[in-house]
Amino acid sequence: MRLADCEYVVVDCETTGFHPSAHHRIIELALVPMDGRGGYGNPWSTLVNPSRDLGATDVHGIRGRDLEDAPTFEAVLGEVVDRLAGRVVVAHNARFDCAFLEHELARAGIYVAPLPALCTMQVAGLLGVGGSRARLADCCAAVGRSHENPHEAEADALACAAVFDAFLAVLRERGITELAELGCSAPPPATVWPLDAPRAPSKQRAPRFGERSEPGFLAKLVHAADAPAGSDAALVAPYLDILDHALEDRRLSPQEQDELAAIALMLGLDATRVRVLHSDYVCTLVALAYRDGVVTSREREDLDLVADALGVVGVEEALARIEASRPSLAPSAPTTPLAGKTVCFTGALSCEYEGVPITRERAEELASRAGMIVMPRVTKGLDLLVVADPHSMSGKARKAREYGTRVVAETAFWPMIGVDVA
Repeated sequence: MRLADCEYVVVDCETTGFHPSAHHRIIELALVPMDGRGGYGNPWSTLVNPSRDLGATDVHGIRGRDLEDAPTFEAVLGEVVDRLAGRVVVAHNARFDCAFLEHELARAGIYVAPLPALCTMQVAGLLGVGGSRARLADCCAAVGRSHENPHEAEADALACAAVFDAFLAVLRERGITELAELGCSAPPPATVWPLDAPRAPSKQRAPRFGERSEPGFLAKLVHAADAPAGSDAALVAPYLDILDHALEDRRLSPQEQDELAAIALMLGLDATRVRVLHSDYVCTLVALAYRDGVVTSREREDLDLVADALGVVGVEEALARIEASRPSLAPSAPTTPLAGKTVCFTGALSCEYEGVPITRERAEELASRAGMIVMPRVTKGLDLLVVADPHSMSGKARKAREYGTRVVAETAFWPMIGVDVA
């Protein structure tokens, strides 16, 4: 089936937790119909009464009082079926949204799992867009679309629809025209869906008053962190996306830890892989926290909290390694205008220092001696990426340009830190 001939519905859910197997439910649902040629239907959304407690509410901002007179999922089933029937589901981190949607449909007696679905996070990876994590905000920025009011279902669904629309154009340019080429089956005919389900009125969120609260230290780090070096981004990005959500409120309850374990199992990540992933994740947060040369007591408390929740030991060791890479504060220590800035290197270096070609290890040593903090990969918070070729098309260079990171030619970089090269 041709992508241009498909009918789609973009889905976003806000939920009481991270996995339906733990009896979590949808509390806000948005559906945006669209076709393969850029046409949009009217977005539909509603708060949903889950008939259970809401758990942590800091991220999505929905409170119990908001749901007192909201319809149950079963009460709006007809509206949902109207928009799902005959369509391919599109979502950002589709495994998450589809798992909840399939679970709610099964509770209502409709057994359609697995729903035919396309994940914009996976398509972003295929197209090399949005960095290794391919977060929704990163994908929006990469295609020049805005993403306002994150964690509100309709806003997230509309942002995802805009991203998918842009992706369809790129897929056509690259000769990818069939649904099967993206690993998705055609949707079953609309006639297999019930047409007489209830259609209670929807309920919208109350208007937001005042400015959205400024995200805390940990949330800012979470949004700056990239996929750990050497990881299979297509495999781990969906897991890290949910981990980001879990950590935004600076808590990770035992129940949330159990849910993350279930999600890892669903994604095929074994225990060893998850342990390494958690360790690399914490080390990335530590490095980002230390960018200004100091980790405050509040920052350290947050880092320890996350490390403990993820079963990671080694925050102290990570801090020590970063501290050791910084220059001595003695008067004789060299200083440069770039001291305290973060730097990453990519590609084979071409300059010589003291008559010897500069290796990556030597380059990192020279940068550290000049007071810079060497990072192993490109993240949103990186200050400089050093390249041998200013027109480099390496993955790091492409990502740096997407993030707006300053890219500096190697021949220009060494004089900036007072290193004489040939």
